[in-house]
Amino acid sequence: MSILSLILFYLLYPSFFITVIFPGAIFALILLLLMIWFERKAAAFVQMRYGPLYASKRLGGALQLIADAIKYAISEIIIPNGVNPTLYALAPMLLITFAFIPIAVIPVSRIPISGSILSKYFLAFYDPDIKSGLYVGYFVPFNLLLALGLASSYSVFVLLTAWVTNNRFALIGAVREAFLSVSYDVLIVMSALALALEYHTLDIAKIVQSGIPGFIANPIAGVVFFIGVIMGTSRFPFEIVEADTEVVMGPYTEYTGLLYVITMGASYIGTYSFALLYSDLFLGGWAPFSGLPGAVWMTFKAVLVLAFSVFLRSVYGRYRIDQAIRGSWKYVLPAALASIILGLVVGWLWIR
Repeated sequence: MSILSLILFYLLYPSFFITVIFPGAIFALILLLLMIWFERKAAAFVQMRYGPLYASKRLGGALQLIADAIKYAISEIIIPNGVNPTLYALAPMLLITFAFIPIAVIPVSRIPISGSILSKYFLAFYDPDIKSGLYVGYFVPFNLLLALGLASSYSVFVLLTAWVTNNRFALIGAVREAFLSVSYDVLIVMSALALALEYHTLDIAKIVQSGIPGFIANPIAGVVFFIGVIMGTSRFPFEIVEADTEVVMGPYTEYTGLLYVITMGASYIGTYSFALLYSDLFLGGWAPFSGLPGAVWMTFKAVLVLAFSVFLRSVYGRYRIDQAIRGSWKYVLPAALASIILGLVVGWLWIR
């Protein structure tokens, strides 16, 4: 094996390429900057906030991002008295790590077995029931459950981040996260279960390859899943956990410098992970393409979902914690039950 072939083998090996290059960590970090830029500009345009709208106007506001990056990079990381320094520094690292991890188990494309130059490099687990090609990403039979389980662990590390700082505002934010997680986890799982019943599988790839996007097959589940996602990632109008006018920054109140950047970015990365999953389940994933074009097409859909999620900051105020929980259990939960009933009916008719 030549040196070039060896380099290509390791660069394009799924466990590295998908989680590190595209659509993994490197792409997600670039997307994080773009989404922060888009969020600022969209809010500035809609709300007539002249500062963000006109800062370095000729460069589209890029200088503002550079200035903020320099500011946070050189800011001192202040460790409060009476906390465990190791846990204090480790908690944000775990938070953003578990925001990234679900990306590794979400299929992003299909490589035909024959006729593909990259097929010998894109190695992946292969399901003998699907003869059409290799799936880019960790392909396991129950990857829907695995992706949901990994994504739901994010809230645990939000609680850890608050607990290790021993700050009253952080603990209030953590309690809010605990309350909300009971609500949004139920919605996300129920809407995903509705699709699983409808498509008779817990395999994301098989849902994509069915040829019918989940939003068409079960639009109620699509709406419920999206509401659960914006609740779980603290997008407006559910930016309740880190409400700056009420609890400073909630679980992240005591963090400064680069550690604060990590905690702030984890929310965007978590939203991106859910957006990839949403693209697969409800927007047709990489279909009708395959290979790298399919991965690009699917990621484009996920970026649109992410952009819409951050755009909500521009047009919505923040709910109170009681309003969010009441709305979840009183209005959205019945819709989730309706999506399961619809999934059962359509799934039964599909078999017939």
